[in-house]
Amino acid sequence: SLSNFSPAQLDCILKDENTVIKPCVNQLPYSVAYHRDSVEENRKRGALLQAWAPLGGSLGGRFSSSMKGTCASIGRKYGKSAYQVALRWIVQTGAAFTTQTTKREHFVE
Repeated sequence: SLSNFSPAQLDCILKDENTVIKPCVNQLPYSVAYHRDSVEENRKRGALLQAWAPLGGSLGGRFSSSMKGTCASIGRKYGKSAYQVALRWIVQTGAAFTTQTTKREHFVE
């Protein structure tokens, strides 16, 4: 897997005749609050986008209170938390995610 590779950087690796194993995962910052055409660009190159810090965390809090409010509003309709909605959105766009926590209640959620 790779981390933070742009489409151009992926192309360099894929075009290199010495590349034996093609990357299948590219970890990028990706969330409801921070996204681009990353999923499709990675898919075109045979890589799955894996979102790191999809709830803000090490991204400096990009999961703003207004975004949390929007996700919470959607979640209330379905009995889900704002965070569950935000993570589900990532999956529905065709990406995967990884999260971390030190709080048991967040892990359970």
